[in-house]
Amino acid sequence: MFRSAVPIIFIITSLWASHVGAAVVRPPPLQRSTTPFDGQYISTSADSTAVEWWYLQALASDVEGDNPPANVQILYYQGYPVSDGSTATQSGEPEYYITINGMFANGTVFNFNVPTSTGAITTSGEAVSGKWGDAGEFAVTEDLSSMTANVSAADYGIEASISFVARTQHHFGCNATDDAYFDSAVSSSQSLSTPESLLYKQLGWATTIPGGTADVTLTVNGTKLAFTGTAYHDANWLPAPLNEAVSSWYFLNAAVGPYDMSAVLVQPVNSSLKLNTGFLAKDGVVLQNQCSVVGARNTDISTATPTGSYIDSGLTLPTGFTLSYTLANGDVYSFDLTSQGANPNQAIYHRWIGTATGGPVGGGQETGTTVFEWLNPGMNTYNP
Repeated sequence: MFRSAVPIIFIITSLWASHVGAAVVRPPPLQRSTTPFDGQYISTSADSTAVEWWYLQALASDVEGDNPPANVQILYYQGYPVSDGSTATQSGEPEYYITINGMFANGTVFNFNVPTSTGAITTSGEAVSGKWGDAGEFAVTEDLSSMTANVSAADYGIEASISFVARTQHHFGCNATDDAYFDSAVSSSQSLSTPESLLYKQLGWATTIPGGTADVTLTVNGTKLAFTGTAYHDANWLPAPLNEAVSSWYFLNAAVGPYDMSAVLVQPVNSSLKLNTGFLAKDGVVLQNQCSVVGARNTDISTATPTGSYIDSGLTLPTGFTLSYTLANGDVYSFDLTSQGANPNQAIYHRWIGTATGGPVGGGQETGTTVFEWLNPGMNTYNP
């Protein structure tokens, strides 16, 4: 069962099944002040719905024709980002697992889920190591400037060896290293619903490698895939399934010439209090690192606007995004992100891979590669 190459077989645990069990325990976060930047921020277990995961992606610098760049996405999971509220113990699913998605240069896709008996984080100062049974591990250096990761699951059809070197400094979603949460986007006197409170006050995000170089070697069902290209690594955590907080989540990431960038646009469940984040750096110098409520201000913001449309399995989906940054000083940068393929490609989660162009409005334009995603647990409709 667990060898089936279905993209998110473990992410959506028992989503459409009814389950009766004991009350779910939501553990408190660990001490923020003592947690290494890329460390363990909350306590997870098979008897709670808390979730934490470490996300890595790499895109090849070389592109074959109109195909997406060769790429790989690896996620080391503790718990389930999307679920019906059942714990791993209640649903009978593994608490710890590794998900691997990607594409060859010719456009052939691959997807793997590898269950493991453990998923442990150890630290020494700021150095962090993760070990998922005998199937995979990763290690981040003390200065957070590089990391390595591997997957050793030949029985499941996948082996991987990856190394990342950062060219841009680590950061949180709203600031450099002050706070891993989105508290600063809302007033302390703002009345928040439960989903809004989960999103703004308990969903954490730490980006250790916002951009850099990647060296990747994979063996996928016996076929070798090796490339060099761009790197990205972050981590997220929440004491409840993400779908209890989030109805729609767009995540955009690109490396365009000297620019590294990311942004999210999030709609909480039953709420119009949308969260926006923007990160933009040039040659390692940060130009913007902010979070805000959409519409709350006119400068020091980013905007992520879906563009185009196509139909897939009855769903209308965007073909790209325009990602714009208005800096605190009024300077504007704009980038066009264009999909060349998708994997995973499911109603609740799309991950598009393609090309990007852009730069300062009225200035020199650069080209590069991009990944943009839509996690859509609320099954929202895209209306171009």
